[in-house]
Amino acid sequence: MKILLSGYGTMGKVVESLAIERNHEIVGVFSKMDIENSPYPVFNDAENLPESDVIIDFSHPDNISAILEKASSHKTPIVVATTGAREKLQDLMDSASKYCPIFFSANMSYGVHVFTEALKFLTPLLSDGFDIEIIEKHHNRKIDAPSGTAVKLLEAIQSSNEKYYPIFDRSQNEHKRDGFEVGMSAVRGGTIVGEHEVLFAGTDEVIEIVHRAQSKKIFADGAIKAAQAIIDKPAGFYTFENI
Repeated sequence: MKILLSGYGTMGKVVESLAIERNHEIVGVFSKMDIENSPYPVFNDAENLPESDVIIDFSHPDNISAILEKASSHKTPIVVATTGAREKLQDLMDSASKYCPIFFSANMSYGVHVFTEALKFLTPLLSDGFDIEIIEKHHNRKIDAPSGTAVKLLEAIQSSNEKYYPIFDRSQNEHKRDGFEVGMSAVRGGTIVGEHEVLFAGTDEVIEIVHRAQSKKIFADGAIKAAQAIIDKPAGFYTFENI
């Protein structure tokens, strides 16, 4: 499989390493920023990309936006792993999916996908008398908060009842929590790869579900497997749920 990397930061290099280990080929890097010491050709024109089987993106919304906007020109399948500017990207992905297959997940770990599906099952069973909190932890270089994965978990909870709504800061609260609040807490520190916990707190009992990423390789693994799954698919929008 010939892969064009969108962005060549930490995750791009992890994808590169795992792809080469699995005998895939990196044909270049697309970036709107200057990249020094890249071992591959660097392209900054999204309309004239090199021939590849798939584009894998772990970059910045501005970077992947440029590629999505030119989908009608290059028509190359794209795996989108950037989670910032979600609403803008969703509109662009919907438009681009008319010309090529687009895969998106707020978290490329299959384990997190299973976690999300488990929440859809558990939330209705625990809706009576259990308060819900989401706690996510990441390294000190992560900028966005809450994480895209935390939002994905919230959406899984809301899928069982649209009355659930997020609370990001209780410091100004002048009332006790109600039954449909979902507390969202973000922790940033050290080199934590990623940890997500959903806590169901009832009367005299607590249920906790936790996913801990112990290596960034799980995200690269998910992205490469998603790439393999969509390269022969017709144009459309794909997720873990429909692929």
